[in-house]
Amino acid sequence: MEIDDSDSDQSMWPSRYETPFVETDSFRGAWAAKRTDERLYRMIRGFHEAGDLLVAEGADDSHRAQNLLYPVIFNYRQSLELQLKYLLMVYGPLVGEKPDFQSHGLSGLWAKCKRVILRLEGRLEPSDPEAFQAVDSQIAEFDAADPGSYSFRFAHNPNGRAMNLAISEIDLPNLRKVMDSLHNFLECIDWHLHYGCGVPRCEH
Repeated sequence: MEIDDSDSDQSMWPSRYETPFVETDSFRGAWAAKRTDERLYRMIRGFHEAGDLLVAEGADDSHRAQNLLYPVIFNYRQSLELQLKYLLMVYGPLVGEKPDFQSHGLSGLWAKCKRVILRLEGRLEPSDPEAFQAVDSQIAEFDAADPGSYSFRFAHNPNGRAMNLAISEIDLPNLRKVMDSLHNFLECIDWHLHYGCGVPRCEH
């Protein structure tokens, strides 16, 4: 069987002498965190960083950006979902809000996070309503574009029907900017609850 290498700098073929996961030492390879708290920390940042790197790769090549659009949005969404679940896991039990390990709806997760934040701050309304309204809007838009985190991973639903996308042409550098601000906001919330409000962290 001939291999067409016209679209590749180097073509390779599977070999029975190779295996995907090869152990190596920590100085040469990437090691997986054994503790779940560290693993979650690295997942949140890893998915976010992967999105940033892919945006940078497609910035000067519109043809390449058409391929990278899907993993960009999936990585950003996954990072955001994990960050919201992290806040619920750490601070939710302190005010009677259960962690949510099953839901993939960003708006629902954010609504629970807001309840936790307000209760820990002892407020009825957010201290910075404009920022919270912006986050409300951005998360709702992300949720509408990719409900359930399926639209940019699969072209068909589990029943084999085509999934229609709610968005078309996307400004990826703008998406990166918005995601950076969202993650910065949520990280500041974490620090604020832990240090500013003197809230102890739960074991996780």
